[in-house]
Amino acid sequence: MVRMFTAAALVVLSTSAFAQFMEPVKGIKYGDGCIGPLSTYAARLGACAIADTKSRIWCPNGEIFDRKGSAYEVTPSSYVVRAICNLNQVL
Repeated sequence: MVRMFTAAALVVLSTSAFAQFMEPVKGIKYGDGCIGPLSTYAARLGACAIADTKSRIWCPNGEIFDRKGSAYEVTPSSYVVRAICNLNQVL
């Protein structure tokens, strides 16, 4: 019985409603505000560390996102950047 309640709680709590929402940022040029090196994964697709353990992500379609990160991974990996930009593969 405990296993059934635990499984049901995990299913309910793992829905996409609990995912992190990111609002697009406007008016920032590619590479502005970086305090660390800019990681370029493809043309107009990149990420860098900004203040307060955050990272900034530039997508090829022109969208820019600020993402909260941990102290260990400030600049996200290429697969995280592609997922945020809704890309299946690097262009």
